[in-house]
Amino acid sequence: MSKSRRQIELMITLNTKRRFTAGELAQEFGVSKRTILRDLQELAEAGLPLYSEPGAAGGYQMLKEKTLPPILFSENEAVAMFFAYQSLRDYPDLPFQPESISALKKFYHYLPEETRQRINGLRTRFTFWTPQRHVEAPHLAGLLEQALDQRIIRIGYDANTDVVSRRVQPIGIYATNGLWYCPAYCFERSAVRVFRVDRITSIEPVEDQSGKRNYDKFTVQDYLQVSDEEGASPLHVKLDKEGVRRCSTETWMAEGLTVYGDGTGTISRMIRPDFIPWAARFFVSFGREARVEQPAALVAAIRELIAELGEQYPGPA
Repeated sequence: MSKSRRQIELMITLNTKRRFTAGELAQEFGVSKRTILRDLQELAEAGLPLYSEPGAAGGYQMLKEKTLPPILFSENEAVAMFFAYQSLRDYPDLPFQPESISALKKFYHYLPEETRQRINGLRTRFTFWTPQRHVEAPHLAGLLEQALDQRIIRIGYDANTDVVSRRVQPIGIYATNGLWYCPAYCFERSAVRVFRVDRITSIEPVEDQSGKRNYDKFTVQDYLQVSDEEGASPLHVKLDKEGVRRCSTETWMAEGLTVYGDGTGTISRMIRPDFIPWAARFFVSFGREARVEQPAALVAAIRELIAELGEQYPGPA
């Protein structure tokens, strides 16, 4: 076995062990103890997080942060990986943000010169544009961890008029138009609600996990594919040409959009109650470009917003 092949297999082996000695590895790989010690030293110098304990009962152990073995990428795969991360660059907060920046720097540094030149050229001609939001989401990573563990937590939430406390079980997080959202089961409302992550002011653990919902097979993608669950009702909207153009750029609306030969169209899909406040603000901005026909709750919410606008902009006395 070549030295490079042995060291790659050694990295893979070390990631599966808690503690080990050089003698054990030498026997496993069929080489001398001196050879293994030299391999371990070179891997440590390359960044493998090894910790050695001296003494007769000593040995080695991997630190908590493990290192993956080398992965070979084609040039096109390397370019695709770089731009996959670039698509999120306009978000002020990301889960594992320091680690992702560190990984990108390492990735870019070790690319061949010609690949770096190709990436630099593409960056001047190709980008993912996302509206920059001047808001912070400090609890983003914490929410993701709680969603992975399916834990009930208590959050503080800025609900415009006041900061309210809610006992919730996060389903996941998703990003759209430069903002992060967290759909979660709200125990106060006995239903799934969506929370803007930048408005979450605090996260606290909850000892009492009774009543926890089973979301093992219900993903955040399932949540975004609105169905008849959680009291969803039919949404029907008539659009003129400009309304069609605007809705075609909004992912959630575009999924139910039908465009006719004259350029007008309709939206027909299901909408859950927690989407109605957002949809009301969305369609109020359309003016005469959209006419919401269903559901009645959305029509009522739009009328309420229009009435509030009328109070804010009264006519001449």
